[in-house]
Amino acid sequence: MDKSFNILVWQWGRKGAGPKIAVELSNALRSIKNLNILLSLSDRAEIIDYNPECQIGIKFKTYSSILGYLIRWIESPYWILYLIYHLKKNKVDLAICTMPGLLDMIMISALKILKIPCVVIIHDAYPHPGDGYLFQHFLQRQLIKNSDLIVTFTQYVYNQLNKRNFLSKSKFIRVWHPPLKYDYENISVSKNKNKIHLLNFGRLLPYKGFNLLNDALKLVKSDRSYIVRIVGQGPKSKVLKLLNRRKNVYVENRWVPENEIASIFEWADAIILPYEEASQSGVLAIALAFSKPVLITRVGGLMEQCNHKDLVFLCDPNPEDIAKNIEKILELPFPLKREHMDTSHEWKKMAKDLISQINEKFNFHLKLDTR
Repeated sequence: MDKSFNILVWQWGRKGAGPKIAVELSNALRSIKNLNILLSLSDRAEIIDYNPECQIGIKFKTYSSILGYLIRWIESPYWILYLIYHLKKNKVDLAICTMPGLLDMIMISALKILKIPCVVIIHDAYPHPGDGYLFQHFLQRQLIKNSDLIVTFTQYVYNQLNKRNFLSKSKFIRVWHPPLKYDYENISVSKNKNKIHLLNFGRLLPYKGFNLLNDALKLVKSDRSYIVRIVGQGPKSKVLKLLNRRKNVYVENRWVPENEIASIFEWADAIILPYEEASQSGVLAIALAFSKPVLITRVGGLMEQCNHKDLVFLCDPNPEDIAKNIEKILELPFPLKREHMDTSHEWKKMAKDLISQINEKFNFHLKLDTR
């Protein structure tokens, strides 16, 4: 097929990895000849403020409260017509949802009316412990049942979804989670040159392994001084208080805006992720982009993300093994001189593989040459 093929990429979250993945994927897809990409984000997406070059075709009005969410559903007939107009105007041939959200069934309704096939990237088969998004996972099940093709970033999530029998195996494909790039140029970071900087970043939820980390730090024996910085947002907990009481541990329980993430990872010498369970990890994807040494536990799909990567310290999810691997990290010859990963190249590779598999499933007859 030599004519243009039009793809909608959408994700209507306001913050975090969802909009970031949508932007990265849409940019990567634009490197493939004959593809025209239409990006749809929330009108309140944080990434818009920090990425002026973000090419958005459809801004969708989302919400910031439960009342706002209910109003959007009351208004859904209007928004379905609004989306139908834009989908027809842009002659969309295929739609890709990069991460499920609470309003996606409005888009699904518009797509079904126009008989446009829909692909959904699923990141988690089940809610994480302490996640608190049970209703979102109920809506995710509806999204899966009403989609034409499901994509996962790990075999682990792929296997979990297959066990739930939502769709036939022919309706699943798997790619991989590329590193997440954040702008690190012209960043000046204040560091204590006499200490090794260890970072734990992300949502402060129980499954992230803070109990394991707290117990592991009691066992760490090293001649090198180090600081542990825990940065992210989550509910207050006893273990976070215990960690914050340690002389060399600092807990920053707050939302981290898009434009601050790069400086936090540049501050770190190594990343510590002692998860008790996981599907895959956006934080790990950032750590790999910054070419930082990273500690991960052998749970979920984390090992798949780190396949063949150097300076990855794998450990069992217990305090003793985590402590031993922290000691190994502290023995590294810091500061390390390492180039940041070419994330653009990695996203383009994944995007081409994704479209190649979609092309095969739907028999679109696309020619997938890069620009």
